[in-house]
Amino acid sequence: MAIGDSALHDNTASFQTAIGAGALANNTSGADNTATGFQSLRSNTIGGSNTATGYESLWSNTNGNFNTASGLFSMLFNASGSNNTATGRETLVYNTIGTNITALGSRSMYSNSTGSYNVAVGDSAFARQYCFIPDSHRCKRIGK
Repeated sequence: MAIGDSALHDNTASFQTAIGAGALANNTSGADNTATGFQSLRSNTIGGSNTATGYESLWSNTNGNFNTASGLFSMLFNASGSNNTATGRETLVYNTIGTNITALGSRSMYSNSTGSYNVAVGDSAFARQYCFIPDSHRCKRIGK
C-alpha cells in the first residue's frame, strides 16, 4: 500500500506499507517493510523487515534488515546495520553498519557509526562519546 507522492515508486516486492512522500521510493526487492513519514526508508533497495516512523527515518538504509527507527532523523545514515532499535529524535543518526544496538531517548548514540552490541537509554546518552573508544562494542549507558 502506498500513500504519498513517489511512495513505493520503484517497488517490485510484496508486503510493503509506505505512507508519506518518498517513503520507500527506491525499494526494489526488500520485503515486509513499513515506512511512515516524509522520505522514511527512501534509499532502501533490498533491506527487509524494517519499520521506519518519522521524517527521514532510516533514510539511507539500503540493505539493513530488522531495524526499528522511530523519530525525526532516527537512523538517518544507516546503510547496512541490522537488528537495531532507535527510538527518539535523532537517535543513532550516524550509524552506518553497527548492529544489535538499542538506543532510547532523544539523540542517544547520535555519533555511533560502526559500534555494535550497545545499549543507550536517556536523553543524549552516548551522544558525543563513543563508549570512551571510537565505535566500541558492548557498551551500556543509562542517562547522559
